[in-house]
Amino acid sequence: MNNDFGKIDKKTLDAARQGDKDALLKNLKEDDRKKIEEVLADKEKLNKILNSDAAQKLMKILGGKKNG
Repeated sequence: MNNDFGKIDKKTLDAARQGDKDALLKNLKEDDRKKIEEVLADKEKLNKILNSDAAQKLMKILGGKKNG
């Protein structure tokens, strides 16, 4: 599979498609994992990120639907 994410492997992409947060976060450094979990817990920050152009492109690549 050809993707725009450089060296992200198929297993990681499959975890993202399935919404498996734990599988996605397990290979991150502890500081990075904490930052992501902090954002996921903050509804305002999360909505700002999810509505960004980059997030919309990522969701499209992963097969998600845009709100609306």
